[in-house]
Formats: sequence, C-alpha cells, structure tokens
Amino acid sequence: MSGCEMIEQSRTTCALGGMYTALAMERVLPVLHCGPGCQAQARSLLGTINGAQSAVPFQESVIPCSNFGETDVIFGGADRLRTLIEHTQAAYQADLLIVFSGCTPEIIGDDTASVVSSFAASRTPVLFAETAGFRGNNLYGHAQLWTAICDQYLRPRGAEAVIPGLVNVFGIVPFYDPFWSAQLEELALLLRSVGLKPNIFYGRGKGLPEVDKIPRAEFNLLLSPWVDLPLVRRLREQYGTPYLHYPAVPLGPTETSRFLRALTDFAALSPARTEAVIREGEAQYYYYLNRNLQWLYTCRVLPKYFLVNASAAAALSLTRYLVNDLGLIPDKIYLPENVPEKNRSQVEGYFRDTELNKGVAGFPVIFTEDGGLMAAEFGDRLFDPGTLAVFGSFWDVLFCRERRIPFLSVTTPQGNRAFGVRHYCGFSGGINFFTDYFAVLAELGPFGM
Repeated sequence: MSGCEMIEQSRTTCALGGMYTALAMERVLPVLHCGPGCQAQARSLLGTINGAQSAVPFQESVIPCSNFGETDVIFGGADRLRTLIEHTQAAYQADLLIVFSGCTPEIIGDDTASVVSSFAASRTPVLFAETAGFRGNNLYGHAQLWTAICDQYLRPRGAEAVIPGLVNVFGIVPFYDPFWSAQLEELALLLRSVGLKPNIFYGRGKGLPEVDKIPRAEFNLLLSPWVDLPLVRRLREQYGTPYLHYPAVPLGPTETSRFLRALTDFAALSPARTEAVIREGEAQYYYYLNRNLQWLYTCRVLPKYFLVNASAAAALSLTRYLVNDLGLIPDKIYLPENVPEKNRSQVEGYFRDTELNKGVAGFPVIFTEDGGLMAAEFGDRLFDPGTLAVFGSFWDVLFCRERRIPFLSVTTPQGNRAFGVRHYCGFSGGINFFTDYFAVLAELGPFGM
C-alpha cells in the first residue's frame, strides 16, 4: 500500500503493560478494567516469554479483570468495576490495589476515577491509572502508574526528617528490562559500597514500605536516558528532592568507575572509599577477562563492528561498554520504543559520550517503533564473515542465523533464555556480558564462520 508504514516485531506492548510495574512491587495488585484479551496481549511480550518471568506473589493468571463486554459498551461498566473491587478486597491479601483502565472503558467514557474514589475510606487503598492502549505503549503505562502513586498515594513529608544517604533509584522498568531484578540488586550493592542507602521499589521483598520512604530520600538517582525523567523532576517539585541523572546503567569497568565518581561528587561521598571500591572492581574484572583473552584472540576473529536493536536504556549501556572496554565500533543503533520527540536529541547525545568519541561519532541512531526496521535495511547487505555482531531481542534470531552473524539477545522479548540472577550491570556485569558474548562467538566455530 503506497504511503502506508507497517510496524513489525514490536518491542513494546500497549499502555496496559504498565501493570507489570505494579506486579514488581510485592503485594501490590493490578485490577484491570478492560476486555478479557487485553492482559494476554501484554503478557505475550513482558511475561513468561520474556526471559521466563512470572510475577510474585500475584501471577498473571489471578489478576482480577472486569472482562468488559458488549453489554458494558452499551450500558457502561462502572457498576461491574465497583463489584469487582469489592470482591477483590475480600478475596485477596494485598497492600494496594491499582485499577488499570483499557481502551473500551475510556472510549465510552466510563468514570473510572469516580468509582475508585468511592473506596477512599476502605481498608486497602485503591488507585487509578489511565492506561488505554491508544494513549501509548507500556512505558507510558509505567509513567501513568507513578503518576497515580504521586497524585493519589504519597503524602507530604511533614515533620519527618530526610534520611541521610537514602537514595531512591529510578529508571529501570521491571519486566521490560528482562534483567531488572538482578540488575537492581547489583546496583544496591554498588550504592552500599560507597556509603549510600539504596531505596528500591521492585523485586524480592520490595513494595509499599519502600514507596512510603520516597519523600524522605536525600536525593533521587535516575539511571535511564529518558524514562522516569518527568518523575524525578516532579518529586523535586513535590518534596524538594534533588536528583542525579546518570543516563546509563553502568556496565563494565570504564562506565562503572565513571558512574561511581559522578555519584561521589554529587553526594559529597568519600573519594578515598570510592577509589578503593573501583580498584577492587577493576581488579576482579581484569582478572577474569585476562584468563580468557589469550585463547580468544589467537583462535577467533573478533567482530569489529556491531548493530544494536534494543531499548534506549539497554542500547546505551551496551554501546558504551562495547566501545570503551572492548574497542568495537557501532555501525548503527536502532531504538524501537518510540522515544518522545522532545527527548531524542538529548538521548542521541548520550550515545556520542564515549571514551573513544572521536573515532565513532558518525554512526546513526535511529528512533522508531518498528522492531523489524533493522532486518529490512540490512537484509540484502553483504558482510565479510566475522566482521559484525548484532545485539537485540529474540525477534532478531532468524536474521542473524541465516547470515551466520554472532548474536546476543539483550532486550525484550527474550524467548530463548531464563536469567535467574544474571545481569549486565557494574564490574561483575561486564564479566557476565563478556562470557555470554564469547559463547555466541564460539557457537559459530573458529573465525566466526
């Protein structure tokens, strides 16, 4: 069809996928006001197919849903939602309920906010997030969840004092970043190592108690190119909390050392303590790397160039590591998550900020919603064996397999891996990534052929 663009191989789901941010907080339960198939659509990208992830303690199969149908389209679904919330409060042991509205209720004008407000005095707090799919993707839904928490749940700090060293950690989107849980645990270790008290909201043993402490943090730490940037700015206005925006989750010795020094300067921490942490981390990284380098470099031709087809957060973290620590050169970077227009110039600038900037400044950064764009543009391009590596999602497996290109899956969706405590963060994350990268090179045999 002339003039018609099509999106293939989507890396994001609709705004209803924001419910996974709620599921990452223990005992926070989403309540869906939508059709019966909407949850399955989100689950197909962010759930079990994405690194074998399941929510704990509320798995997707037990999430309450109003199952909005034809009768509700005609007469409205407000009464059905009210009954659903009442039954959910009686049947579930949850600390917080968050109603996520889908497309149909918002199209017909259901007053979901009014229904939710009628439960203001109930034992279990009930919030409301507008997450119609036509409004945006799951990153929009993630932002809407935090808007609901700021507007409807968080209270003024009042007379409570700021807790010295307490740091709220934002920027990692649970389930969308398939490494999120172990990533946050590793970040917590890094922050503690330099004398801070990380306040993390997602993962094992994390939930409302951590959310309740948000107003008392000394500062907020944002680790993403653009996601959660409006949130930390809002918290600065709401509570006067300053924030440090470090755009990449640090990966490998160069970026992790740079991150820890920036953190030390911002928070007026002990430089001596930070440098000791850096020396130990670098020693660990290079010890393990040097054990493998001789055999690797004598038996294999390592790719010189790379393509990335991933979320902005994963692509930036990975690009800085590949350039700074492994000496690779970016060919092209694809960011298929619909980065807002207002953020694109700044995000692109982050990719230029590498230790070897002068040598790699010319590579293009492509902002798109089309996860299949990379394969479409490179489908007929010829590559010399062993010269190129690709880092993307499970969608990219066939493209690389047909061309015998080394490939590592680093972003959503993850159809061929289960992660456990695997992560790409910090000094140890650099070791993890290098060993995973070596494994895919080994699969192709000597000389990457």
